[in-house]
Amino acid sequence: MENLLQRTSLIQRAYWLIGLRWVAIGMLAGATFVAGEFLGISLAAARLYGIAGLLLVYNFVLYILLRYWTWAGQEPSAGKVGGILTFQISADLLILATILHFSGGIENPFLFFFVFHMIIASILRPRWQSYLQATLAVILFGGLVLLEAGRVLPHYRLTGFAGHGLHADRTFVLGFLFVFTVTLYLVVYMTTSISEQLRAHQEELENANERLQEKDQVKNEYVLRVTHDIKRHLAAI
Repeated sequence: MENLLQRTSLIQRAYWLIGLRWVAIGMLAGATFVAGEFLGISLAAARLYGIAGLLLVYNFVLYILLRYWTWAGQEPSAGKVGGILTFQISADLLILATILHFSGGIENPFLFFFVFHMIIASILRPRWQSYLQATLAVILFGGLVLLEAGRVLPHYRLTGFAGHGLHADRTFVLGFLFVFTVTLYLVVYMTTSISEQLRAHQEELENANERLQEKDQVKNEYVLRVTHDIKRHLAAI
């Protein structure tokens, strides 16, 4: 796969994100099946399979849309594709929060997938958008666990896997949310810093390569002139 930092176009990044989502859909359906059928973990399986089905349709629609935009070699505007990338990342955060709601909430270890989404956002989008995505993740997940703790939303237990009652322990919930928030913002800061350094280094290498090509062109022209002069002198002799 081409470099996602500089050489890869926005449309290729959008296709890359869609490809990752196909994997996520398979993982969601597979994990739900294995947990319920082999591990004896109680899940809201019907709802989770329904979310997987909706994700399948949603991802297919995005794929068709991108294919339409790039039909016959067309290149959509950077603003249009960038908007689709931002929409995909934001929608994925909402979908992940919904999946967690129906599979244990704060008791589900898959909540760390929010970190994975922050890394993707930091690679694909500008720094300020990455921080906005981190803020959205904190609002979605924080709102979910706080509403479950306050019994505004029902809590779907992971019977057979996690201990019960953590979602209602406000000290644990607030402490966990603090660590969760700090972690997301630190991940965005570190990933965007590394990405920007790599972009700057790549630009330096590309500029150096252009200068070398220019010098090589000058050298070729000099050799041609010298060769021509030598031939002319030899012909005179």
